Amino acid sequence: VTGTGGELMTDQIIEAGGRYMFVTNGSGLGPLCDALVSRPQIQLIQATHEGQAVAIADGYAKASGKIGFVMYSRVGLPNSTSNMYNAMKDRTPLVIFSDHAETNREGTESHEDIDDWLEAVKQYTKWRWVVEQPNRIPEFVRQACKVASVMPGGPTHIRIPRDVMYRGNVSATVFAGDAFH
Repeated sequence: VTGTGGELMTDQIIEAGGRYMFVTNGSGLGPLCDALVSRPQIQLIQATHEGQAVAIADGYAKASGKIGFVMYSRVGLPNSTSNMYNAMKDRTPLVIFSDHAETNREGTESHEDIDDWLEAVKQYTKWRWVVEQPNRIPEFVRQACKVASVMPGGPTHIRIPRDVMYRGNVSATVFAGDAFH
């Protein structure tokens, strides 16, 4: 598949069986929203707070038996950790995405950045990763889905720098839904 990082992410979520994306009103969602213009298979469900988005996805996953997908802007990560904790204790399969500062700002302690965002969610996730190349987004979405759904389940977290999500004309393998089983 060829497209932007956001399109590759969305295509892989669709192949994983995702039909809903629980989101908040954050500036990091632009690439996702752009991708969904031509992908009506995924419906956005908006919450007013990151913790609520995780809680709603948690409830959806428990009721449906499917993976709950969540995305919000990076500064909302601390707000979401209380419900990440709940999902981890209940072993609910969630894949949580957040954007990240542009790759050229990594390690500069710029606005809205800290040294290690992954360390902050280590206790509340089974697996966590920062994607640095857009062609690897589908691979890591697949990995997050697999880890989240294999017993005992639990939340996973992927951070994707905003410029990686917007990068276009990227070719990557989007894994067929059967590859998840």
